Amino acid sequence: MDLDDCIVQLENEKQETLEQHAKRPCIRGNTSSEEEEEEGKVVEDTAASDEEEEEEETEVDTDSDSDSEYVQFTPRRLMTDEEIREHRRQVAESKGFDVDWFEGILPGSIKPYTLTEANRPPLIEFSKQALKVYNESNNTTFIFEKLIKSNAQCVAGTMFYITFGAQSGNIHGIFRARVWKKIMDEGSQVMSCEKYIEEHV
Repeated sequence: MDLDDCIVQLENEKQETLEQHAKRPCIRGNTSSEEEEEEGKVVEDTAASDEEEEEEETEVDTDSDSDSEYVQFTPRRLMTDEEIREHRRQVAESKGFDVDWFEGILPGSIKPYTLTEANRPPLIEFSKQALKVYNESNNTTFIFEKLIKSNAQCVAGTMFYITFGAQSGNIHGIFRARVWKKIMDEGSQVMSCEKYIEEHV
């Protein structure tokens, strides 16, 4: 058999193979109508479940939005008569520098002022401002050491009742200063500053 005959034979075999594949039934064509219906049902069920999940997510989001709009708030009560009497006693005895925290509220009352990293710097500055006034009035040279505590009262701004420590040579003093931080950022004013305790070391 020469080369031309081999080529012709290979072409014939290739053609026969293609014809045999063409005659084979399609796998999809053998699928029964029941199987097709079942598959269609699965697709429909899947789509329905997806829609239900979307509706549930929408309901959850709606509920969360409604919860965020309405926050339950319990207002604080007013001071009782007994608390008012005790508060006034503490203010009178300590001039407002040693006052406890009361659960009830009383407009214009003096309350402990929580020291935080944010409000410590201005209170330290107020203390130094008051100490400068004290030194000028008493011809002393006390230097600010540390902030001890503070109370506060709302009066067209805030009146701070500051307790701080200062030192001059071998003398350590505990000072009490009232500094008024004016409303509308109009500055501050030292109302009083006195040496409360003095220690020699």
